[in-house]
Amino acid sequence: MHGMFRLALLGSALLFLTAAGLRHAMDAADLRRAYAGPVSSWPRAEVDAGVDFVEFGPLPAAPPPDGMEAQRIALGARLFDERRLSASGQFACASCHSPELGFGDGLRTSFGHDRRRGQRNAPGLYTAGFQHSLFWDGRSPSLEDQALQPIANPIEMAGQSRQIERWINRDQAYRRAFEAAFGIRRIGMADVARALASFERSLRPPQTAWDRVFTRGTEVLSDQQLEGLHLFRTKARCANCHHGPLLTDQKFHNLGISFYGRRREDLGRYAVTHNPADVGRFRTPSLRAVRRTGPYMHHGIFPSLAGVVNLYVAGGGVDQAVQSPTTSAPPPQRDPQLRKLALTPEERAALVAFLEIL
Repeated sequence: MHGMFRLALLGSALLFLTAAGLRHAMDAADLRRAYAGPVSSWPRAEVDAGVDFVEFGPLPAAPPPDGMEAQRIALGARLFDERRLSASGQFACASCHSPELGFGDGLRTSFGHDRRRGQRNAPGLYTAGFQHSLFWDGRSPSLEDQALQPIANPIEMAGQSRQIERWINRDQAYRRAFEAAFGIRRIGMADVARALASFERSLRPPQTAWDRVFTRGTEVLSDQQLEGLHLFRTKARCANCHHGPLLTDQKFHNLGISFYGRRREDLGRYAVTHNPADVGRFRTPSLRAVRRTGPYMHHGIFPSLAGVVNLYVAGGGVDQAVQSPTTSAPPPQRDPQLRKLALTPEERAALVAFLEIL
């Protein structure tokens, strides 16, 4: 009788480890077996109905640039470090997008002209060349459009187009470089933008264990990192918005942290579209090289990835739901994909361990 009872329990346990149970009740050995093959054989990612999930994969390799494109990239890299693009001659693009800091600046929000502080965190640029829109609010449709905005922004570089065009056309080295790269003799701001965009398109994140997963398999991951990958795809619900080679859906979401009606209020994409549904929505960032790009979120209020994980575990932040007297924008509507998560401290640590190798 006892043997039959034990067999019944074993059968129940095996049933639990199938279908949905398999996704949440794996030990290290189970996970190793489940994720041993190619990505196409991994347990299915758990995403909400209507999510256009794209399977994980490597970033496309950067094609070797031909002669002229190589010159454009080199010219763009030089301009990226060019302080004379700013009114004070003290700021360059690299001031807020340092290669040593994941092409961010390591600050909550950036400082610019006259030491004024901006409202938003400087996003990393490793995957900028793949983005459908740029900036946290998606206001730029292309890198060429994006490149000129910080230069002209009075809080950032405060550059003046006429002054820039005057000195750059007097600089013989720049004139030769632009003629070689673009075949032009007279340099305009649109040409500066083209060169900067060429450089930014050439950027790729540094190689990590995540890249090696696609060539050598998940054996390159520790047990904790592999558990984090599994949680990311399942009960932690990260794959709803972070998927595909870029680990972003390139859409806009409200996480309840717009500070609507408060001192740090930022209405996000609403300021671009004036669509009430966009109040407090911000672009989903790529998670490639995310360990290098803190602090996190559009206002940089989370200094660590652990803090970001805790935000999602709590089901997002809490924006006030009544009309603010300081704005005509309606109260923000938190994204329906946000839900409180039952993650143990060990599971949260595993999720952070996985994020750190992306």
